[in-house]
Amino acid sequence: MSSSRARQFPGNCSLEQALETVVDVYHQYSVRKGQKDLLSTEEFSTLLKEQPCPLSQDRNQPGYLERLFSETDLNHDKELSFEEFTIVLSKLADDAHRISHGSERCGPDRD
Repeated sequence: MSSSRARQFPGNCSLEQALETVVDVYHQYSVRKGQKDLLSTEEFSTLLKEQPCPLSQDRNQPGYLERLFSETDLNHDKELSFEEFTIVLSKLADDAHRISHGSERCGPDRD
């Protein structure tokens, strides 16, 4: 079995495919410069600017990306681990859910 095949999710359901995409996107940005598997502030900003999604549309508000990064950097090491990045994903998922119901969008400083 090749190493790329070993990293793929075993199933073919929609949720597994979505999770595999999330992991792949995270890795696409977290190892851009050969660094460890963490997102720097710059990589995080690039990811949200290059990957269109409901929450990141607010990226042009002054200080928005910095606040979002700071809120999710739980250990304050100025890098996001995948676990910390999942907090961003939960905000994105909640925002997408609210939009699907026509509710007001949430933001990094609102529930």
